[in-house]
Amino acid sequence: MIRTSLLALLFLSACKAFSILVFYPCPGYSHQRGILALTERLVKDGHKLFVMSPNAVPGLDKHKNYTYVDFSFSYQYFTDDKKADDSEKVNVQKPVSKWKLPELWPAIADIARKQLMSEAFLQFNRRVKSEKIKFDLIIIETLYIPYACILAKEFSESAPIISMSSITTDFVAEDHLGSIMHLSFQPSRSYTNRMSLWQKLDNWVIHYYIVPELKKQMGIATRRYCKDVYGPEYESIVGGCEWQSKIGRSLITSNPIYFYPRLLGPNVIEVGPLHIKQPEKLPQNLQKWLDDAETGVIYFSLGSNVRSKSLPENVLANFLRCFRELQPQGYRVLWKWELDGEIGGQSNNILAQKWIPQESVLAHPKVKIFIMQGGLQSFQETVHYGIPMVGISWFGDQEVNVNKIVDAGIGVQLLPSDLDSYEKVKSAIETVLFDEKYSMNMKRFSAISHDFTARGMDQAVFWVEHVAKHGGASYLRPSTADATFFEYFCLDIISVICLFSFLFIHFLHILLKFIFSKVSRAFEIKVKSS
Repeated sequence: MIRTSLLALLFLSACKAFSILVFYPCPGYSHQRGILALTERLVKDGHKLFVMSPNAVPGLDKHKNYTYVDFSFSYQYFTDDKKADDSEKVNVQKPVSKWKLPELWPAIADIARKQLMSEAFLQFNRRVKSEKIKFDLIIIETLYIPYACILAKEFSESAPIISMSSITTDFVAEDHLGSIMHLSFQPSRSYTNRMSLWQKLDNWVIHYYIVPELKKQMGIATRRYCKDVYGPEYESIVGGCEWQSKIGRSLITSNPIYFYPRLLGPNVIEVGPLHIKQPEKLPQNLQKWLDDAETGVIYFSLGSNVRSKSLPENVLANFLRCFRELQPQGYRVLWKWELDGEIGGQSNNILAQKWIPQESVLAHPKVKIFIMQGGLQSFQETVHYGIPMVGISWFGDQEVNVNKIVDAGIGVQLLPSDLDSYEKVKSAIETVLFDEKYSMNMKRFSAISHDFTARGMDQAVFWVEHVAKHGGASYLRPSTADATFFEYFCLDIISVICLFSFLFIHFLHILLKFIFSKVSRAFEIKVKSS
């Protein structure tokens, strides 16, 4: 035992501890889970983490290697009132179509600006300056990487920057890292990786409608910050920063199991879900309630952003009726419900709770299906524990996640518009509940997922330490990162080939025409002379 401890101490002393700054602004717990898990691991490995985020890592508040800059006030900018119409707040309590999604960007982009102007950040900034803290690495959430210019100006121009994505792709940084998205085979917001011609056209249009608007709004917010903090003369710092070149690597908390196989450069790493851990023990009352289910349990949760309480009354009535009709067969329903007390009109087989330990519930053998909103983290947890799904996508990446669920044969989809129909709700639930093919497909899918997940955290830690140790990883940057769209798709080569082909055909046409005219004239002369 003593020998093992000494070896561990020698190993830690041999490894250099790095100072790492993390800026993860989005006030959505699902967005935070991957970085929270990675932070916890890096701190326990001996690195110093300085984290600016709406969520703290539980249990690390007194750890000497962990500094938390509290941005929890940012949750006020996400409203749970489905009728609210506030341009400064993000409202996801009602379905947001792909055409309407850019309307959320201004409020989302401005959240980070408000965080960097808060007293919590100003105090942290003063501490960094007074203690002359130097950062070896900066990790930033991919949605907000235009703010890398500000972080570089405030803290370190030389520190390498890693972007980290909480969705299935890093759609902001990938193109600039050389992994240019091929939208004929990679779904952006809908569809699968096998699209019809019209779906491909729609996929291209949607991507180049949504992503440039996000970058535009992030640019507006960052320029506004520079103007307010540094003065009007610094407003152009964002434009001159070229944030694209500052991002040296991307970590994506997903993998092909939850998306689709695609070509990626060596500087874009899919590490898979980082947040999945050994589930904690269930509270005794919940454990007993699940154990006592005669036939099985239906788990119903719309995640950390969408609220069940925001569902229209007719939609609630459809679910309540469906669950009531399953009661005689011995099924129970565990429902994440954000209000105190029971759901109006609920049957005796429903248990409604404000907070539910999701992973522990999904690990329970009596849980038969999960009705969920298509969020990536819930998707990953459900696959990990092998539970078939009914997916209801509200907005953003939830659409492509639910399409993947259907494509893999591990669940079915309910569109938000389908919820108005009792027949469609009942059909979706009973299809997954009673058709064994979904549970059989999920068992295989889950087994594959376990192999990937087992190595994900070690892989993420390796790349963080590698980039911090070597001051970046420019040697892994493919030349496609500096290529134009025209060059990447070889349109320059095709253009030259077409040009020379045209010139050759044109020359051949002239030559044949010349030869034909000579032959014709000679023939005419011969005819006349005879």
